[in-house]
Amino acid sequence: MTTLNRSTLRRLKKLKQTSAVWEGDRRALPAKIRQPQDSSNIIPLHAPDEESKPHCILWVDGSMGMVRSMDVVDSAVGQEAFVRALLQAIEHPQSPAQPSLPQKILVCDRELQFYLRGVLQDLGISVEYIERLPLIDEIFSHILESFSANPPVVPERFAEALHRQSEQLWHNAPWNSLWDHQVISIKLDAWDLETLYAIVMGKMGLEQGVIFYRTEESLVKFRHRIVAGSSEDEIEETFLHQDCLFNLFETPELEMEDDFPPFPFRGKVRALPVASTPMKPIYGTLHPLEGGRPYLYDEEAIALTVALEALNKFWEQYSNRLKSSFGNLTGTYTIYAPSLDSDVEESIEVVVQTMPDLADELHNLVEDDDDDDDSPLIKEDLWPENALIHMMTIPWAQVEFLRSTNIHRQLADKPIATSAQKSEGLAGLMIQTSRPKALELIERINNFGGIHALCFNPAEDILGNTCQLGLMVMNNDDLHLFGEFDRKALNSDHHKRWKQRAKNTKGNICVIIAMGITGGSRGNPAPHHILGYYEIKLMDDKELGLGKLRAEPAFDFDFDF
Repeated sequence: MTTLNRSTLRRLKKLKQTSAVWEGDRRALPAKIRQPQDSSNIIPLHAPDEESKPHCILWVDGSMGMVRSMDVVDSAVGQEAFVRALLQAIEHPQSPAQPSLPQKILVCDRELQFYLRGVLQDLGISVEYIERLPLIDEIFSHILESFSANPPVVPERFAEALHRQSEQLWHNAPWNSLWDHQVISIKLDAWDLETLYAIVMGKMGLEQGVIFYRTEESLVKFRHRIVAGSSEDEIEETFLHQDCLFNLFETPELEMEDDFPPFPFRGKVRALPVASTPMKPIYGTLHPLEGGRPYLYDEEAIALTVALEALNKFWEQYSNRLKSSFGNLTGTYTIYAPSLDSDVEESIEVVVQTMPDLADELHNLVEDDDDDDDSPLIKEDLWPENALIHMMTIPWAQVEFLRSTNIHRQLADKPIATSAQKSEGLAGLMIQTSRPKALELIERINNFGGIHALCFNPAEDILGNTCQLGLMVMNNDDLHLFGEFDRKALNSDHHKRWKQRAKNTKGNICVIIAMGITGGSRGNPAPHHILGYYEIKLMDDKELGLGKLRAEPAFDFDFDF
């Protein structure tokens, strides 16, 4: 058992020992309660696993009825954290308590009692067991009451209508076509809102959904501050200065096929089962004075419902034109909105229109910022719309087949060593699309002189969260982004195995371009679907020399209470 240092014991013995009786305990907290790292109310969105739920350690002076120390720790942390909190209660208690030693300590855990007796045996503090700790019971009941007092995410009366429109937004998936600088205005003139300015998130980011800014000024100021801000504090403050409602989506990580399935040399192509992607909507609001709020009040829920319905109708009317260009489009819709005062719906006329001039202004902001930067421009326009980009491993038999077949090939100068072929296969990146788009992609790559390498470059999102940008490096030194990988993706077994296989082949990997994006061949192309095969290297980010980059804003709205 770990014991206190002799110097620590001498220091503690110099303190006055009072006749006070202290209570100490450690209890689990609801998953959403966290110990704040700073003054921000932003915390990680994804709730931790059951075993990592936070625990609160409390030391209170039962004689005076006051808390001397409080700490929030992970559930996996051992009993040492209990002693650390006790030392804080002794030497640096919360005001107005003064540093001192208690005469007696009461705990309601036998194991903890024996542990503390061993640690404190030289300090003359009695450690006793008691079944209940009344003062700590009362304090924890107040903590849990405060937590459970939060209102529902959406008022019950309006939850069904809002969720229905949110589901329709998920089905429409405008983020597959629209960029986050393309603004769509929604004129409401109700619920103290004149016009909302919608920004669709998710085309190349980590978060999908729509942000509805309450004013054009708030949207433009936010983009200016994003471009100008540099430090983490500035970025976080910028984030909190938004004035908006939002509907974003959290999607659980889906299991992916780890290996490229063997080519079906005989028989039919095996069809992959089609699984629907789970949809979990996230609603909330941000305001410079209120901060972040992960729930909506009545008027906000109604306004967000109407705005979503109007945006869905607009998308369904103009989606084909929006996919090709972001021009001047207007739609007027009669929408029946829930009423605040009765069960009777009220009709409201909503005008929705694109704002191409404002979109150009916001886009130019980013381009101007790139022009002022000496770092290379990372492009995002190479990949065909709705292309499937997938990291996989190709068995060596298929590698030999692709090296000899009559398709567009870029082969390595030196064959991969025979010793490397003892591994499971060659790590690769597959890009699958339609035949015309695949041929066009191959032609564009040819114009770049072919592919030089892939690289995973470290980056941060606007809140300082670590991620990596997947970059394809062309032979003319152009850089093209093929993916953004957050911490969860980087720590996945699939990603780690892929990188290990690349290491086993001394950095030799490949890129495959295939057609057959629809039906059973999606993710599982037959031999005749493969149109391009490139043998390249996995480049170290230090060789690329970009340093840590800042990823495009991907909004993850999370809150603490």
